[in-house]
Amino acid sequence: MPAAAALSLPPLPHRTPLPAAPAVSPPHSTSASLKRLCKDGDLRQALQQLTARAPPPRREHYGWVLDLVAARRAAAEGRQVHAHALATGSLDEDGDGFLATKLVFMYGRCGRVGDARRLFDGMPVRTVFSWNALLGAYLSSGSAAEAVRVYGAMRASVAAPDGCTLASALKACGAGGDARCGAEVHGLAVKNGLERTTLVANALIGMYAKCGLLDSALRVFEWMRDDRALEALALFRGMQSAGFGMNSYTAVGALQVCAELALLSLGKELHASLLKCGGEFNIQCNALLVMYAKCSRVDSALRVFRQIDEKDYISWNSMLSCYVQNGFYAEAIEFFGEMLRHGFQPDHACVVSLSSALGHLSRLNNGREVHAYVIKQRLNTDLQVGNTLMDMYLKQFDEAVSLFAEMQMADIQPDSVALVSILVAIAGLSSLTKGKQVHGFLLRRNFPIEGPVVSSLVDMYSGCGSMSYAVRVFDGAKCKDIVLWTAMINATGMHGHGKQAVDLFERMLQTGLTPDHVSFLAVLYACSHSKLVEVGKYYLDMMMSKYMLKPWQEHYACMVDILGRSGQTEEAYQFIKSIPVDPESVVWCALLGACRIHKNHDLAVVAANKLLELEPDNPGNYILASNVFAEMGKWNNVTEVRTRMAERGLRKDPACSWIEVGNNVHTFTARDHSHRHSEAIHLKLAEITEKLRKEGGYAEDTRFVLHDVSEEEKIDMLHKHSERPAIAFGLISTCPGTPLRIAKNLRVCGDCHEFTKLVSKLFEREIVVRDANRFHHFSGGSCSCGDFW
Repeated sequence: MPAAAALSLPPLPHRTPLPAAPAVSPPHSTSASLKRLCKDGDLRQALQQLTARAPPPRREHYGWVLDLVAARRAAAEGRQVHAHALATGSLDEDGDGFLATKLVFMYGRCGRVGDARRLFDGMPVRTVFSWNALLGAYLSSGSAAEAVRVYGAMRASVAAPDGCTLASALKACGAGGDARCGAEVHGLAVKNGLERTTLVANALIGMYAKCGLLDSALRVFEWMRDDRALEALALFRGMQSAGFGMNSYTAVGALQVCAELALLSLGKELHASLLKCGGEFNIQCNALLVMYAKCSRVDSALRVFRQIDEKDYISWNSMLSCYVQNGFYAEAIEFFGEMLRHGFQPDHACVVSLSSALGHLSRLNNGREVHAYVIKQRLNTDLQVGNTLMDMYLKQFDEAVSLFAEMQMADIQPDSVALVSILVAIAGLSSLTKGKQVHGFLLRRNFPIEGPVVSSLVDMYSGCGSMSYAVRVFDGAKCKDIVLWTAMINATGMHGHGKQAVDLFERMLQTGLTPDHVSFLAVLYACSHSKLVEVGKYYLDMMMSKYMLKPWQEHYACMVDILGRSGQTEEAYQFIKSIPVDPESVVWCALLGACRIHKNHDLAVVAANKLLELEPDNPGNYILASNVFAEMGKWNNVTEVRTRMAERGLRKDPACSWIEVGNNVHTFTARDHSHRHSEAIHLKLAEITEKLRKEGGYAEDTRFVLHDVSEEEKIDMLHKHSERPAIAFGLISTCPGTPLRIAKNLRVCGDCHEFTKLVSKLFEREIVVRDANRFHHFSGGSCSCGDFW
């Protein structure tokens, strides 16, 4: 029997039309694998997998490969995909023209406009997307007049033009100098309410400018109601009137405005004008480089950079910043190496960009080298450098806190950016003492506690388990914006106070503030952790019908969680099937969590299979699937899943718990004896366990050990879970009655939950535990979560 078949289960009972649970198949045979190949740009492997599929590929599979072919302009491979679609009959079944439209688009991008036209003419159904694809094909080939004729034919058809259609038509009119047709398109844009969208407005400006009607272009800018855009066009208009007789400084000023407003179309026109008139090339190139960076055109920025003969610090730093701003972090590091090889040593601006790239790549060893360089070159007195280094260290929270202390010793007054960063770090550490110190620092310096700082304080206090301080900060805020309300709603829900979170949301609405996606996410999260099913349904409907907000995947996941936590796992599955978009991993993860709790194992396998299909490289998915099979007692399947996980080089994050005592954070991992008080901790832990057994009736629940080992080994493994030594250390290191605040990076297991409840009762301690899911407030033998998390 193949490995995949060993994981398949029989169909779910009494459910129609629910299909049988699919087998957990090898990742390389899944849709997700093909999608990943296309995303990675591996055209050869993607083609091989597409044409080798049985049964025939679905149309979205063709779509992914055709998008890659179009991006590569690989006409030969595109014809191969076209032939395969014909051979399998997929084009014959293309009722809405999706696949044919993809082919038209592909041929257009590959410069095969004749093939695109022939395919388009043979389409029985032509949607607006089909027309747009053909328009784009003619525009790409430089056939502006033919593009205008295609637009005219579309207007005579039943298809209604959208913003993309109008923008393409305007580009064609501008390229052909057809101002009359452009004005007609403009009129239709006004009629359809599209003239002020960024896409159409930019196309209108470009069309009027190319047709020499700069007054009309100016009026479009006036509609955009942005004085900086007016300034940019006024500069450009003056250049045009003078026959492009501009100087370098005028051009740089216009390019700076284009960069600030991301006006790529106008920036390109300025670039073309500069090439004609010449000037001080380096100054212009640096401004062009920044403009392309702000418009997310890294390739264009790099071409400009390579054209600079005498590159200075501004040129190198601008290109490095371009990579970082647009998320090309690895390329930024490589470019930095090139900069060093050319003899340029890092300055202030370079350190800022480099630290940001290293932080995103989690390359903290290199980051520490940069930090050492900063100190050596005496750049550590610069506020922006300090802020960026702190942001880099946020992956290691304790180092961020130490850096904040360094800034204070250097008498650097932190700004709001630094303060928000340090508060995020403190929340990650759950270090209430350090949080209070920073709050006190703000009060002593009379720093304005408003805007992002006050909302970060609320997040920090709630993240450290102190809702009383979070409420105090919230109530004391003079101006409560949507961010602060959302932070308070989220904090309240995270601590299990769902009804209070709902009350806060209603109070926010009464102030006249308009909720956004994040505030709805906060209230839905609160509903899920308090099993407020009808309230959750009400807010999801309100979000869509009243505020016209399209839900994110996270909103759908919250609704699945709300239904699942209340035991309605079948209803949650039906809800997933009704979602108008393809559900992503976060949705299936919510269903899997609910099925695991309510023992709906068949449906849990459906969710587990979906997770492995969607994210085959996420180790957390394999752990979840493994745990589901372990609870079913299917140890062969557990071994198989974990073997596949190992074959992909994936590793589970080790469990880790930490507790703050005094002014220090102490960290514990499972089966770790490295703490300097390890012997005393484990003696105390043995004493605690014995007391719980004798006075609390505690008996280890070995169902939560997901390994096929003996009962004795399971009991031993339970007592080595990382939160237990943290609790023991807290008891021996603090005075009786002192609350203990513990954080854990993973979910608390059921046995440790029961263990902590009994400790809170028999040792008369309030214990606050933050795990990966929520906060647990243990007191007197009970937990705020109601034993459901």
